[in-house]
Parts: sequence; C-alpha cells; structure tokens
Amino acid sequence: MDRRNFLKIAGMTGLAVSAPFGVRHVLAQPDPYKGPFFVLVNASGGWDPVYLCDPKNKGPLNRIYDGPASAGKVNYAPIPIDDAALGLEPGGSAYLMSNQQFFEKYAAQLTVLNGVDMSTNNHDGGSRATWSGRLSEGFPSFGALVAATRAPDSSLAYISSGGYDATEGLIPLTRMSSIDALRRVAYPNQTDPNNPDTDQFHSTSTAARIRKAQEERLAAQLAQQRLPRVKTAMSELTLARASDDVLKDLVLPADLVDLPGYQLSDLRSMMQQAQLAVAAFKAGMAVAVNLNLGGFDTHANHDVDQVRQLAKLLAGVDFLMTEAEQAGIAGDLVIMMGSDFARGPGYNADNQYGGKDHWSITSAMLMGRGIAGGRVIGATTDDQLARPIDPGSLGLADGGKVLKPETIHLALRKLAAVADGAPAKAYPLAGDDMPKLLTG
Repeated sequence: MDRRNFLKIAGMTGLAVSAPFGVRHVLAQPDPYKGPFFVLVNASGGWDPVYLCDPKNKGPLNRIYDGPASAGKVNYAPIPIDDAALGLEPGGSAYLMSNQQFFEKYAAQLTVLNGVDMSTNNHDGGSRATWSGRLSEGFPSFGALVAATRAPDSSLAYISSGGYDATEGLIPLTRMSSIDALRRVAYPNQTDPNNPDTDQFHSTSTAARIRKAQEERLAAQLAQQRLPRVKTAMSELTLARASDDVLKDLVLPADLVDLPGYQLSDLRSMMQQAQLAVAAFKAGMAVAVNLNLGGFDTHANHDVDQVRQLAKLLAGVDFLMTEAEQAGIAGDLVIMMGSDFARGPGYNADNQYGGKDHWSITSAMLMGRGIAGGRVIGATTDDQLARPIDPGSLGLADGGKVLKPETIHLALRKLAAVADGAPAKAYPLAGDDMPKLLTG
C-alpha cells in the first residue's frame, strides 16, 4: 500500500493515525535523512575507567600498569594486550585495539568526561541514567528522543542492538542486531533472503494480489471497529505494512565481518551491528543506533576480563569509524561511549583472580560532528571520588558542580538541536547547564 492510498482508507474509516504529539500525516515517502547520525555505544555491565580514560598510578586501584600515558592532552591507561595475558587463542589479540592505539588515533577528536556521578550502582538504573539522563523510570533514551524529533516518519529511525532503548511511545524501535534477520524482513518473498538469485515463494503478481487482499480486509475491519485502543493497534499495523517496501532501499553489506573462534563472537556481533548502522545511515533511514558489547561486570578475574572487553570495545568503535569513512559519512557521526557505572574502588580480593565491584563514579567519551576534541573534563581523586568543576570554565574547582548524567544529556540535546523540540519538552531534565561541555 502506498501512503496516499493509506490516507484515503484512513479517511473513509474515520481512522486517526496515532503518533507522538499529534496525528502523523503520511502523505509521501519522507526524504532521506542526511544527518547528523548518532551512535550510542554501550559497555554493558559496568566498565572500569581506571583501565581506560581515567588512569591512576600503580596502587590500590591499578595493579597492571605503571602510571598514566598521554596522547596530546588526553591521558589513558597504557595497558598492553597480548594473547596470553588476555586468555585468547593464538592470534586473537590482533583483532583487538589497545588503549595506546585507540587514543593515539582518536584523542584529537575526543571529549573525555571523568568523575561522572551516576548516583547508583544498580545496573538498570545506571543504564537508564547513562542513556536517558534520568535515573528513575519513564524517560526515553536519547536515541529515541533524537530520532523522534529529527525523523519521526522514518521506518528505521531508531535501531537498537541492546542497552537502554526505551522509547516511551515517541518512535517505533527496531531491535535488530543481525543483518541476516533484517534481510528476512526486507525480502519476505525470497526463499533465501541472503541470495537475491533464489526463487520467490510467490510470483510478483501473486504477491501483489495477496497484499491487495490484506489491505482490503484490514480496511473493512477498521470500518467496523469502534474501540479506540483496537483501532490504534490496527492503525499501527497499517503503517507498518505501508512501510514494508521502504526496506528494499536499504543496501545491506554483501559480506559480513567474520572473526575466528568463539572468544571473539561478541566482537564479531558488535562489528556486524556497526555494518548495519552504517548501511541504515547511508540509506537515509536511521537517525540513531545503539551498539552493545557485554562482559564488563567483572566481579572476578578483573585484570584479564575487563582489559579484554575494553580492547574489544575500542576495536568495535574503530571498525565503525572505518566503515563510516568508506561510506562517506564519518564526518556526520556523533558517537557516545558509556556504561552502567564504573568499578572499584580497589579490588575485592588480593589474589590475581580478584575483581572489582560496582562503583557509581564513572566516565564517558564522545567524539564526532560538533564535539570539541583533545579535551578531558572532570577528574576523580586517588580514591575514585568525583571532583567538582566550574560550570563556565569547566576547570576543576572546589565548590563547583559534579558532573551528572543530566548535565551530559542537556548538552547532547543542544548539540543535536533537539532541545526545543516537542519530545524534549515533554521530558525535561533538571541538570546543571554547562554550555561548553561538548562543544568547547
């Protein structure tokens, strides 16, 4: 069904298509979305900034490197990676990325935020706060908010492969971490969606007749229906079917990235998520995408498992950037890397298998279009407590303000030019306004 025919059916049946903040008028295929594109990279489980972007001298918080290293003005933990130290099969570490490699390549593009107080060490609450700016339930993720504001009619405006992705009804959510699964949705009449040369289940003419019969049946049911909730659900089905053909414009990668062995399966999944994200951005369909990598809840064997997962995360972000550069959209990306909270302070056991428990003071890293690079804002003390900063100068200042998720998201909303939109106004944030936090 094309959108004009749907509108005619809606008019004949008295259907008002529900959408956030008013009726959605679907008169024509929306123009391709040109950017900026937002990628929210979730380190699920609680990462350790002391082993990443908030380095400490060797001691109670750090058992494996001598002290901070720097790339420009950005300090990092100079942890070497190798197969034996990370418990990988021979050659496995070649697919990962060390802190040194990552920060030397990207420090000039990064704003690092240290000493962010999550006010919780609960996984669900911390994830909500990191990605919505609000600890309590009932707030949409930033991905949903920016997608609903910038491209409310796009079929794939917000794609999530994990992490906090609540939409609160602002925008449909596409949960999709597998390109193979997306091919099945995009090409439902192909016996093998991964091979365009395979047979169809139905001839093109038969498939068209089936679609026409579905449209007529749904229109008849809508005409007879009187319950508002049922009519709303049926209208959503109609909109979904009306957008089926849109997916055919999505050019999916012919070759999915592949890595050897089960130990790299989560990184392989993240890289395939990145391939899907770039394809959706390139097609002008997606505004925001969640990428997700787990394995950071290191209550034991911290010095091996945490370092390995961080090296995978950085490799995944680097792969995303490489794919985006090849697609010609790297300059339009905005990337935020974050986690539920941090780990520490210190270890929960004295042996080599000791872990670090949940800790509410964490870090976030951002880079991309509009983000000022080569900066570190905020800090933590030697016992991993947040140090306050001056909201104007952003320098460390006794009596200043401690960074909070609300403050980060106020700055994100302004950066994305959605702060004055209806979705943002429906979900206001009460954090401290720091106008130069991301843009310098």
